[in-house]
Amino acid sequence: MALALALLIAVGSIVWGTVAAARGRAMNLQEWSVGGRRFGTWLFWFLLVGETFTTFALLGASQGVFSNGAPGFYVLGTVVLTAAVGYWVVPKIWRAGKQHGLVTMADYFTTRFEARWFGGLVAVFGIVALLLYAQVQLTGLSLILASLFGSEVPSLVYVIAGGVLVAGFVLVGGMRSAAFTAIVKDVLLIAILLVVAIGAANAAGVSGPLGVFDAMKQAHPSGATLPGLHGSTATNTWWWMSFLLLTPLGSFALPHMFQVSYSAKDVATIRRNQVVQPLYSLFYVLIVMIALAAVLALPKLTDKQANASLLIFVREKYPEWVIGLLGGAGILVALVPTAVLVLAASSLFTRNVLGARSTKWASSLTAMRVGVLVFTALSVLLVAHSNEKLLSIMTNVYSAVGQLAPALFLSMLWRRVTAPGLAAGALCGGLIVGVPALGSLVAHTMPPGTVVGLPALVVNLIVTVAVSLVTRPPSRAAVEVGAGDRPAGPAEAGDLHRSAV
Repeated sequence: MALALALLIAVGSIVWGTVAAARGRAMNLQEWSVGGRRFGTWLFWFLLVGETFTTFALLGASQGVFSNGAPGFYVLGTVVLTAAVGYWVVPKIWRAGKQHGLVTMADYFTTRFEARWFGGLVAVFGIVALLLYAQVQLTGLSLILASLFGSEVPSLVYVIAGGVLVAGFVLVGGMRSAAFTAIVKDVLLIAILLVVAIGAANAAGVSGPLGVFDAMKQAHPSGATLPGLHGSTATNTWWWMSFLLLTPLGSFALPHMFQVSYSAKDVATIRRNQVVQPLYSLFYVLIVMIALAAVLALPKLTDKQANASLLIFVREKYPEWVIGLLGGAGILVALVPTAVLVLAASSLFTRNVLGARSTKWASSLTAMRVGVLVFTALSVLLVAHSNEKLLSIMTNVYSAVGQLAPALFLSMLWRRVTAPGLAAGALCGGLIVGVPALGSLVAHTMPPGTVVGLPALVVNLIVTVAVSLVTRPPSRAAVEVGAGDRPAGPAEAGDLHRSAV
């Protein structure tokens, strides 16, 4: 019954979202990739928040709390900080996209720096980050289905089935399909989290919701403070603060966030959403409470099962209808963000890698749809060859993609910054993150526990500034793309748009 209910919810929601997205609309490049730039307050709200409530929010956050206690509380601050940064950043991204007909993150950097080669470099870097992020989502999907409904079916079968669903509804409706399906996903997820949280105390054998926190304090006193249950420097205050700092910086350096930003109808829509979005952090309190209840109720659960701790807790302590609803919500939580990720990866590859050689690729919707199939398949292959914890994968994602943060923020703040400077900085930062020996060497210059992405970001900034000061800056018209405060003149807009495609 539970599996049937979950599949009914997931497939029904995806079919509804796909039909609603495609109904009565000619599916051209702009409509498919950025929703025609017409998403109003509610549709943009659910799409934007859909990129907040992912499998990492559901499983990675609960795994962090279950494994370590207090270190996992960082999730309570990520949404707030990201919204604060987004209030300033997203309107500038949207204005640039609207004025110059941009579709991808790499389009923005190509136009801002009048350098197609730099846009291609950003595209390649971004595609790698998107594939790692998609790996998190599909790993979460396999965990959700295997943990809630048994492991008789190989988890890879679940992942392949999820990939087929993702490819199907992205091919038909693009960004709009993801937005409509996100409505069902978020409403259902909030409802089922409330149901599970209300029953968590009873399931853990304590009285009242606050009883979970009291019982946790008595059973595991170290779990309420950093560095957490195991007292490791890997989850100390420096780890907590550095990861919390990297998250809002890295969030807007993720390429799919550019395409989500482009989809809004106007700046007012964006700012209304950024003001209200921090309220979503309250729902992380429910995840924290459920994870703590799981610590109390499942003392024999091993650390290897930590990724699935919330799911195992629900499977063992709740009736089948709750398991079915959580399963349906969980499938959508994995598939909707994955859809946006593979759409963004395909857009980057088609427009800014292939498109750098031939303009016919840059405007080919057919090529982008083929790209969706390719990148969905690559995401599935990554899951098949990984057994990392979700929190570890996400730390790597934000450490890597955070190296694009200077490019984004300096493009809006410093007129003198250049593409060679940013490329050199990102290369140095990327090497520190990607080469373990180099990362360990640099990490020794920082307090123990610091996420390697932070010192890499410092090196990145130093190199960027140094190289920018000795290289030629872009033209005034290009600089204004990042300013985002005044409309570009017709001649400027035309010239810059041609350089982007």
